Amino acid sequence: MSDYIKVNLMHNLYKDKKWIEIKLNKFDCIEKIKNKIYTHTGTPPDKMTLYAFDEFNVDNTQVALSNCSMCLNDYKVNNNYTIYVHEQNNNLSNNDIIYNIDNEENLEKLKHLKYEISKEEYDKRSKDFRSFLKNMKEKQKSIKKSESCDSVNDKKNNTNYNNGSDVTIKNIYDKSLYQVGNRCKVKIGDRRGVLKFIGELKNNSKEIFVGVDLDEPLGNSDGTYQNKLLFECKGEKYGYIGNINSIEVGNFEPFNVMDLEEF
Repeated sequence: MSDYIKVNLMHNLYKDKKWIEIKLNKFDCIEKIKNKIYTHTGTPPDKMTLYAFDEFNVDNTQVALSNCSMCLNDYKVNNNYTIYVHEQNNNLSNNDIIYNIDNEENLEKLKHLKYEISKEEYDKRSKDFRSFLKNMKEKQKSIKKSESCDSVNDKKNNTNYNNGSDVTIKNIYDKSLYQVGNRCKVKIGDRRGVLKFIGELKNNSKEIFVGVDLDEPLGNSDGTYQNKLLFECKGEKYGYIGNINSIEVGNFEPFNVMDLEEF
């Protein structure tokens, strides 16, 4: 078994930026991992707070990499995990924080974060950052309450149609827009392609996932999930699998290299 894993990096100060397949030694201590991440992001190790999660199982895998003497293996960080880098910079203004809590789409991207720190460490954080966490949690509660009401209404509306049979409440989305064959883009990284799959990946789950056949090999899949083929794509890394909220459907044409400013 290899000592190395490949992870993706996200950063709170780089909008729509994602570092793909960064190779890390899972037995290196977090201090060394921070030094490696520094070479990619430019954030000094002493200014980093790191969190890790599997985007396909966020609730059960989210973890704060808070102990610099421990290694990724201790935290059970595996291949294809995402490491979120939060740069602690008290000189930033509110407008400098990319993932603003007033933006529901960006809030959705950040809902996986789990802040597991001691009270002493927490009190050291800036007032602005504590306010950020408080408002984020309040917004999440509001969203969950709204979704709960929508689900109850959907169940009532579908009872007669299903003749009393069990009803599985799905995430609500615009089915006229999210159709297989439509062009779309992954919001992070502006990776473009064709929508190929819409549905659930787990039993008894309300979360809707999408599969995209990307124009370029910048994805996280070859069209399979847990050895099951979900959709056809051009090959390894040409497939993207993620939450339905991670993409935008529209007339996103493939990039033309001749359109770039350098040319």
